[in-house]
Amino acid sequence: MFTDVWKGVSIVTAIYIAGLQAIDRNYYEAASIDGAGGWQRLVHITLPLIRPSMNSVILLSLIGGLRNFVMIWAMTGGGPGFATDVLSSAVYKQYAAGFYGLSTAGNVIMFILVAAFGYPRTIFVYAH
Repeated sequence: MFTDVWKGVSIVTAIYIAGLQAIDRNYYEAASIDGAGGWQRLVHITLPLIRPSMNSVILLSLIGGLRNFVMIWAMTGGGPGFATDVLSSAVYKQYAAGFYGLSTAGNVIMFILVAAFGYPRTIFVYAH
């Protein structure tokens, strides 16, 4: 888990920094003129305006978690037992054991999950 966080923190940080830099400073200036404190600016300006960045990070994390096979296989091989298995390593183990139909079904499930998370996000990004 710590290796995955270490691997992904750079892209997440870059996405959030880009989202924060895209916020127009006039919002903060208007809020401070109206008497908003730091917490109110965070809740009512910053968080709503970086929501697209949050959506991107969440989507990339979900997809990355589904396809996080290489690191888990290199570090633990999915073991001990099935303790560190993810869907992709379980599919690989089924394929290696000769259960081709079961591994194909697992791949179809992974495709459906990625499409279910990615498609609505794609529609939202290109619609706005």
